[in-house]
Amino acid sequence: MYIRLSILVVLLVIFGNVDSKHKHHQRENEPEFIKNLTNNQRSSFFGIVKNPGISFQQKEDKLVKWAESNNLTEKYAEFSKNMILHKEEVSKNISAVIDRLAAAKVEVDKVNADLSLTKIQRNEKIDELKKTYPHEIPTIFYIGGLFENPKKNETKDGGSGGKGRKQKH
Repeated sequence: MYIRLSILVVLLVIFGNVDSKHKHHQRENEPEFIKNLTNNQRSSFFGIVKNPGISFQQKEDKLVKWAESNNLTEKYAEFSKNMILHKEEVSKNISAVIDRLAAAKVEVDKVNADLSLTKIQRNEKIDELKKTYPHEIPTIFYIGGLFENPKKNETKDGGSGGKGRKQKH
C-alpha cells in the first residue's frame, strides 16, 4: 500500500510542477540569461523549450545549438547545470516527504480518532502537526480529497485528473 501511495505522491508532485511551469512565462520567472534578449531570440528559445513533439535529448541538443548561435554557450551551460542540480534536490525532497508520509498519516489518524476534541481543537492539533510535517500533512489532505469525491476527480476517460478538492483540515 505504501508503494502505491508513494507512486501517487511522486506523480502528483511531478504533474503539479509540469502544469505550473507551462502556464505563463513571466519575465521574473525566466532564467537570467533570457531576460535581456530580443523578442526573436526569446521566441526561438521558448519555441524549443515548449515543443512537446521532440524528445528531451533533441530539445537539449537544439538548446545547445541555440545558445551557440546566440553567444550564450557558457550562460546556458551554467543554467543547464543548475537545473540538473535543482531537479536532483527536488527528487531528494520528494523522497524525504514519501519517507515521512506514513508517520504523518498515523499522527493525523490519532487526531481524527480523538472524539473528545472540538473542531477548533482538532484544527489546532493538525496545525501543530504541520510544524513537524510541513509538506506531509497538506499532501495527506490532498490525497484524502481525491478519495472523498472520486466522481468529482475523474476525467473524461474515467481516470483521476489529479485535481482533488482543497481541504482545510
